[in-house]
Amino acid sequence: MQEKEKNTGYVSEEDIAASLLPLMAEYFEGTCAREGGSVVYRLPGGQTFRISVRKES
Repeated sequence: MQEKEKNTGYVSEEDIAASLLPLMAEYFEGTCAREGGSVVYRLPGGQTFRISVRKES
């Protein structure tokens, strides 16, 4: 989290997705990539999943 975010308490969708990426890469077989507020996870067999982060009001 950047210094500005620590001071204001603001966290973006991209920040959450970026935080999830290394965890998924460590625990799951396949490849993970961040695309904005999403993490795209591809299994070796060809299945692809998109995990999206959306801010709730």
